[in-house]
Amino acid sequence: MNEKFEGDKAPDPNSKSQRKREVEALQELGAELIGLPDSIVARCELPQRLLDAINEYKALPNKHGAQRRQLQFIGKVMRELDEDTLARIHGELHQNVTLAKRRFQQLEQQRDALLTGGKDALGAYVAQHSGADIQVLNQLIRQARKEQEQQKPPAAARKLFQMLREISESED
Repeated sequence: MNEKFEGDKAPDPNSKSQRKREVEALQELGAELIGLPDSIVARCELPQRLLDAINEYKALPNKHGAQRRQLQFIGKVMRELDEDTLARIHGELHQNVTLAKRRFQQLEQQRDALLTGGKDALGAYVAQHSGADIQVLNQLIRQARKEQEQQKPPAAARKLFQMLREISESED
């Protein structure tokens, strides 16, 4: 009467390698959540247990692999989430990436408009952004134009872009 009941447990259609890739993907998603500002994490509407695990990770020193183990725990907690919650988290993260790309492109367009436009473009920009220092902007624009004429690396254009980004972030 030694009968084996092989039909008790349904075989898993995914291979061990596939399951491992899925677990690693969840850990990577957890690592992305850890690196985000708290305001974005709050918009993801995460379960309290996952929020606690993320906050615990941020409080841990990186001694003896503590953060690595906590990241693995975050992945384990994320495995308990349903597909809808994971899809919402992915959507929120990708929305933020899209917004960041759009903002970057807008800043590039503003910089290019300032470089190609004359005093009118600078005046219009300063009128829209009251926190802008017109003297520094004008100096950076002149330096960037000079670098373009001499075919030098665009160091001043980069500084101008950074300044535009700082002005934009200070207004938000």
